[in-house]
Amino acid sequence: MNRITIVLHRPIYPRNVGMCARALANMGGTRLIIVGREEPLGDEAKQGAAHAQDVLRNATFYPSLAEFYAAEGEGVRLALSGKDARLKIPDDLEATITDCLSEPDHRLHDDADPIYLIFGTEDDGLSAEEMELCHYVCRLPTFSDVNSLNLSHAVLLATYIVRTAITGSANSGSANSARAESKELAKAGAVEYPQKLIHEWLLLLGFDLSSPRINIEKTLNKIFLSRAPSAEDLRLFSNVLNQTIRRLKK
Repeated sequence: MNRITIVLHRPIYPRNVGMCARALANMGGTRLIIVGREEPLGDEAKQGAAHAQDVLRNATFYPSLAEFYAAEGEGVRLALSGKDARLKIPDDLEATITDCLSEPDHRLHDDADPIYLIFGTEDDGLSAEEMELCHYVCRLPTFSDVNSLNLSHAVLLATYIVRTAITGSANSGSANSARAESKELAKAGAVEYPQKLIHEWLLLLGFDLSSPRINIEKTLNKIFLSRAPSAEDLRLFSNVLNQTIRRLKK
């Protein structure tokens, strides 16, 4: 997927850069940007790239992030970090992408808009100032106390997550058309989607709905609307919610 560009900021080890080029090529990507490091990278990088020499050879170099931003334009910039130097817990990458794709007008739906996955130096990652220049700061999943990833492994996993989410959204005909169809069906049957009832129901059940990005209410709305329920489905669902709410209040 040529929309995805990997940006390595001040990478230390040439072999890591080569392995990142290989990981990107594994996922069908071609654009590699290296910031804060001069050419050439040498034989170690070539050895790490293995059969992805074209990706490494065609890498774009910028002296600084400021020059990278000025030359590349906006796009969608996602910083990848296991620890957020801004003293915030980074959002999960997959959850962030899924949440963005649930918004009909989000730029991720535009195939012409590049997606920049930005990785910091191997030792220190990205600084707070560098993160502030990105639209999102995200973390990659690990399932043990060993939560640090080799740079090339992080590139491979992040590219896979984003590519899978974007491709899945496109192949499904996008949630936008499903939502539009749901609204038309509901309108035809004079039945509204029970968003307020769902909100009240979840609050009564004790769910925390305060998160502006990811919470159970947004997830349920996305699931229900993506299935384009008929007017009759919405009537039945609203009846169930009303009865449950009455019992919970008692």
